[in-house]
Amino acid sequence: MTGLETLVELVRPWAKFYSRSDGAQTLLMFAHLGGMLWAGGLAVSADRAVWKLRTAAGEGRARLLAEISELHAPVLTGLTVAALSGVLLFTADLETYATSPRYWFKMGAFALLLVNGRWLQLQERRLQAAPATIPAGWRLLTVASSLSALLWFAVVLGGVLLMNA
Repeated sequence: MTGLETLVELVRPWAKFYSRSDGAQTLLMFAHLGGMLWAGGLAVSADRAVWKLRTAAGEGRARLLAEISELHAPVLTGLTVAALSGVLLFTADLETYATSPRYWFKMGAFALLLVNGRWLQLQERRLQAAPATIPAGWRLLTVASSLSALLWFAVVLGGVLLMNA
């Protein structure tokens, strides 16, 4: 028995329950999409604010950095809900998803989103700590914000591709 076959057998009771329960399917998909909407909505709104204020004066930028730094916890909360529900969705049809290039596209985009989120957070902290580097720092923050928005949409595209597989 291969590793995948062993895992499929291990999660079979969950997959069987999930496939027969409209309530579980509805609740899990709501948690997954709701977590993504919450996290992605907050993040893309913050990305827009960065683009809008990239040429603003110091006081507006300082306020923006403070507001953005407060968004990381709620964004991570939404991502956690989406990730946990995603694991349950994955294990509900492990054989299909484990071998799906569309699934791995989505997971690759999600991994890049997380890495970029950390990079974005580091850029914010550098700007708050070293105002002398503001021009270069704001360029990097704008790049990170642009990548953030792009990656959020790539993750959504991956989900749509999975639904239409």
